[in-house]
Amino acid sequence: MHELLSVLLPLMLPVVIVILWRSPRAPSSKALGALRSALVRLLSQPVVVVRDRMTAHHLLVRGSIGGSFSDRPTSTVASFVVTGQRFHNLNSAPYGPLWRAMRRNITSDVLNPLRLHRFRPARRRALLGLVADLSQQRKSSPNGLVLAAESIRSAMFGLIVSMCFGDGVDEARIRAMADAQNDLIQVFPGMPIFSKHAGSISRIMYRKRWNKLLALRQKQEEMYLPLIDARRSRRHRSASEPPAYVDTLIGLGVPVPGEHSQVPSSRRALKDGELVGMCTEFLGAGSEAVAAELQWIMAYIVKRPDMQEAVRREIDAVVGADAEEVSEEVLGKLEYLNAVVLEALRLHPTVPSVFRQVTESDHLILDGRPIPAGTVVVFPPWSVARDKTAWADPDEFKPERFLAGGGGQSLSLLAAAGSAGEIRMMPFGAGRRMCPGMGVAVLHLVYFMANLVREFEWREADGELAVDLKPQVAFFTVMGRPLRARLVLRREDKLGG
Repeated sequence: MHELLSVLLPLMLPVVIVILWRSPRAPSSKALGALRSALVRLLSQPVVVVRDRMTAHHLLVRGSIGGSFSDRPTSTVASFVVTGQRFHNLNSAPYGPLWRAMRRNITSDVLNPLRLHRFRPARRRALLGLVADLSQQRKSSPNGLVLAAESIRSAMFGLIVSMCFGDGVDEARIRAMADAQNDLIQVFPGMPIFSKHAGSISRIMYRKRWNKLLALRQKQEEMYLPLIDARRSRRHRSASEPPAYVDTLIGLGVPVPGEHSQVPSSRRALKDGELVGMCTEFLGAGSEAVAAELQWIMAYIVKRPDMQEAVRREIDAVVGADAEEVSEEVLGKLEYLNAVVLEALRLHPTVPSVFRQVTESDHLILDGRPIPAGTVVVFPPWSVARDKTAWADPDEFKPERFLAGGGGQSLSLLAAAGSAGEIRMMPFGAGRRMCPGMGVAVLHLVYFMANLVREFEWREADGELAVDLKPQVAFFTVMGRPLRARLVLRREDKLGG
């Protein structure tokens, strides 16, 4: 919880200042008064927290029709902060022509559900590498203990690198990119202090932190730009090779600010700084969220041997014993496995909070009162998904609720996030700015879970290495204790080797 508070505290600070200011016991020092005035001017950003799911649906889904209430606070987006508010990515861009161009690009090509099969070879390579790594750890440990968390994270990052930059990125560079991405996530809680309102002062007050952030950005540019340039210089691509995300960005024309977005002459190419920011966003969101969620799923598999065996029986019923993997073609037939994934997403949504920021044109009314422009509205997905009016026993992990007769059968994540008229869960957000990667994230979760359960029997470690289901709220909702488990190889002559 303290990590979430560290993100929200700078946003709540003006409220505290106002209380102190109006208190008869507040210090009357002229210096303190000047400081209060400066902080109010620089950090004034009121916050409203919405936990009610009906209100969330009213604001996020119905309220976003036509593009209203579709802006996010930009002060915590690294690329936007580091570049002096010059370069946007999908998270930081205000709703408008630029955001629509970037969103349309990623959803129509790279993450289009009808085209995800093009990255099947990359997914299989990532699976083979993950199984080999877990198998090697198991052999090296006297009791088969593996540090699954790091193995999963490494596999997911390598897969998303292939989707972003294409095949052929060497392992050393991938490891360096993963380390830099992790370093960036570690400094995220302190990002709000460098918001556009308080940037100049905070960069002086927190000079070391700011310099570290700049160094991380420079490191990313040094690693990413050669890869981007290599894709630019390619004249031909084989018909069997899918376009990488960066290929679509290089060819993307975005509208020039202030000009009509449909006029061809008013479009421009993305600048190098924008490309680096977009790739950073793609790598982080595509790998970290899935890695964190897959750990939650496998943690429940470890804690519930009966559930693990039920999943395995379902897999064995539709996948032949000689099949090399649980292929993507059969994933839709694994109803119980998909129910386990949905239940994990319900209880442990990928992000701890969904943010929107009120603009002058929103005219937002909440509880009969107008909400002023600049207000940050926070929606905690975990609160919405544990509403007793939506779910029976909402705090219990019960995958059966998503099977026939369980109350959530045939419930898609899109419908659950409000398209069916109410919000019941929103692990990928809701409304116009719902995460565009929801489809590929679920595909990766189901694919890797199915194959990991088929390849290994997952058993709980002892003592301090046992599974701890207490969450730790950071940039993503992660396990407080990284996942460890004891593995027994089930298929000695197959993937595990």
